[in-house]
Amino acid sequence: MFGLAVGIGWAGWLGAIRDPAVVHYRVELAGLQRPVRLIHLSDTHGSNWDMPQVRLNRIMDQVNALKPDLVVITGDYHASKIWDPPMRLEDALRPLTRLKAPLGVWNVPGNHDDPYWIRWVMRHFGLKLLAGDLVDVGPLQIVGSDDLILGHRPIQGLRAAAARARPGKPLLALLHEPLLLNQLPPAVDLMLSGHTHGGQIDIFGWPRLAPHYEKVRRGLFRNAAGQQLLVSAGIGTSVVPLRIGTRGEILVVELVPQPVRGRG
Repeated sequence: MFGLAVGIGWAGWLGAIRDPAVVHYRVELAGLQRPVRLIHLSDTHGSNWDMPQVRLNRIMDQVNALKPDLVVITGDYHASKIWDPPMRLEDALRPLTRLKAPLGVWNVPGNHDDPYWIRWVMRHFGLKLLAGDLVDVGPLQIVGSDDLILGHRPIQGLRAAAARARPGKPLLALLHEPLLLNQLPPAVDLMLSGHTHGGQIDIFGWPRLAPHYEKVRRGLFRNAAGQQLLVSAGIGTSVVPLRIGTRGEILVVELVPQPVRGRG
């Protein structure tokens, strides 16, 4: 049993430090005038265990090599293990300054990001944090939510920002936890989230996530109103520096105009 535990731990550690997979999606958006290549990152969880600054730098360079038009990051930038060798938030966020995209790099906070310090350090580095804010980046509009757990009035902020969106232009929503698919403001076309880590550890279906997260573990989903949700398995790890049965991922989302479909 001891040998089995050591073997599983070693395999999990190798999974945690394995290079993230590049996963491609194609999403049609009504009102989009031209294709946009969006890169979605989530749950970087800077940590001296499995996500040191040198590895974060390498991943950011990998993202730049994919030639994104737009980069979005949906929270959890800092460590969240049972115990972590100390890593400053500045060291976890500085690699993000390497990212380059003509339509910008946009971030929202997660449930492991201190509400005060995440804002202070991002301002210090010139990183763009959306939390109850709306931005127009040309072909798209983006609204960001404060975190559902640590944030201040996140749902009210999201709805108020979405209400200011220009009708007829696609609206993306960035929210760390993927729980609002059926409560999204009507103007939102696509929501991007993380938080679930794709389960992070999946050994023949165990352990399972809470039911409301299990339904949106990772991938592309659609609600009854036709609004879409894309959930990333993230890059880093939480609680323990292990990944088993899952893999960190960089999402390349090709946003394309929705064809005009005639009748008949």
